[in-house]
Amino acid sequence: MSAGETADRLAGLRNILIATDLSGRSEKAVMRGLSLAARFAARAVVVHVVDDDQPSSLADVEAERSAALLNEMLAPLAGSLGIRPEVRILRGIESEAIRLAADEIDADLLVLGAHRRQILREVFTGTTVERVIRTSGRPVLVARLDGDESYGTAIAAIDLSQPSLDAFRFASGVSFLGCREVTLLHAFLPLAGGMMRYADVGESRIDEYSGSLADEARGALDHVLEAVPLGDVAARVEVTEGAAIGVIREAISTARPQLIVLGTKGNSSLKSLLLGSVANAILRDAECDVLAWSGRRPAA
Repeated sequence: MSAGETADRLAGLRNILIATDLSGRSEKAVMRGLSLAARFAARAVVVHVVDDDQPSSLADVEAERSAALLNEMLAPLAGSLGIRPEVRILRGIESEAIRLAADEIDADLLVLGAHRRQILREVFTGTTVERVIRTSGRPVLVARLDGDESYGTAIAAIDLSQPSLDAFRFASGVSFLGCREVTLLHAFLPLAGGMMRYADVGESRIDEYSGSLADEARGALDHVLEAVPLGDVAARVEVTEGAAIGVIREAISTARPQLIVLGTKGNSSLKSLLLGSVANAILRDAECDVLAWSGRRPAA
């Protein structure tokens, strides 16, 4: 972070929890979390979880070594940013320990490293990242970019569901974590188009129908922009016909944003055991950072 960025303080975040498993992937999350803490003048709490399903003597040794390693790693980073992060070594199941720590400090944002890519992509479901997003009810930033790379542009994927609108409102309240520009991206599929073709309706009528859906979506997104103050962040609306996953992937490939903002929603038939398929795919595949939120707070 440059001196100019450090001086340009942002508001909206008070407590940031940064989780690390001491891997290379987590180093990016630690640097990003500390940079955001400096930018927002926020409290930074860095946690590492030791598995307590082992003899207590071994867990004690691991906890001591982890604390020493983490403090050694943080010292130069914190010094360069002028902040003093807290270090906590937790014990238990990783996702549950992170959730409890977030509740304890009332974290406004959780920062985690991206999960290791799997040969079987379905294995992503059930990872620590997925569990934390699903159970914490708090905004989670999944960091893939180098932590000292500034955010410039963001894409907010909005399907007009409550979770996606909540995620957008949260992101706007924290100036999209420093982004200068944001694109509100909406994908739609004219489901009745197939039926119209089956009924031998002319293509011009089908195009007119698709155009009306696009206009309706643009109007709804314009209302979102009117209702949600963005401050100095420039915004534009993009409505594209197609399946959501494909549209978002294409937008990422073309625009190369530093940040994706999306809401998550569980499959109600599975009692929210899984994230929504679109959110899951983007969290798994995106090459940039992803800010995800279900819009739910933990039950009191």
